[in-house]
Amino acid sequence: MPKAYELPAPGQPFDPELFRLGQPCKRNHIHADGLTLRWRKHKTCCLCARIDALERQQRLRQDPEYKRKRAEYVAEKRKLEGRESRSKHGKPYNPVGDIETRLMRRAIRLAGRLPSVARLVYDQQQQHWINCPEDRKAFVRIRAREHQRWKFMTSVEHRLYHRAKSKARKVAQRGGTPLHLSPTQLWRRWCDFNHACAYCGTCGDLEIEHVVPISKDGEHHLGNIVPACHRCNSSKASKDAHTWYRSQPFYEPWRWHNIQSILNKSKPMTDQMSLFAS
Repeated sequence: MPKAYELPAPGQPFDPELFRLGQPCKRNHIHADGLTLRWRKHKTCCLCARIDALERQQRLRQDPEYKRKRAEYVAEKRKLEGRESRSKHGKPYNPVGDIETRLMRRAIRLAGRLPSVARLVYDQQQQHWINCPEDRKAFVRIRAREHQRWKFMTSVEHRLYHRAKSKARKVAQRGGTPLHLSPTQLWRRWCDFNHACAYCGTCGDLEIEHVVPISKDGEHHLGNIVPACHRCNSSKASKDAHTWYRSQPFYEPWRWHNIQSILNKSKPMTDQMSLFAS
């Protein structure tokens, strides 16, 4: 159904330029707060108008007398308010035209579908790239860079992938052995914290935070990673997590216990190997 005929569902937002809330209608159609959704132009209930229109259509199909009276009413109203018809003055709706007009229409009809402006511009651009391949290479580089920037801003999985890759590279540069973390694993860890900062509970763009800093031999695995906002991540830096967190004004003991309980579910491989060695 076209959008022009779609009506907002009860309780849903609506376009104030088309609709408004008014007194309850005769059928008691309530939209929100005990009020009925009405057309702003006609001031009638939207649902009642739809029901009345369907009833008129059904009656026009079944009652010939009503159909005749309706046609007379429409003709009389058009005579008083509407414009005069073209056929009244002997002007057809589709003038045939002279011989030149008919020949031109026939040529257009036989030519098929003419190219659009966009297609003409596209063909011209392709011809320019064939003649100037260096311009195409420069355009491809710019488009790839813009596409990566747009994807980093809009795709959470893409952003998590690159941030995890950057952290793993940092661990490798310090001589550690980083583990490969997929965006799905990080997304599940974010779900464990309800997509909020593990320290202050702020929602938004969350960064990968290592509870034990990488600079202090912290490993890159799920047993050492929590989501954190930029403010908490930059403020904590390489400090001890518990000491730093207790000094913050937003410190909550239950949040710290929640961090510990979630991290204990993802024990690092090094700790497990040490248990086997003992």
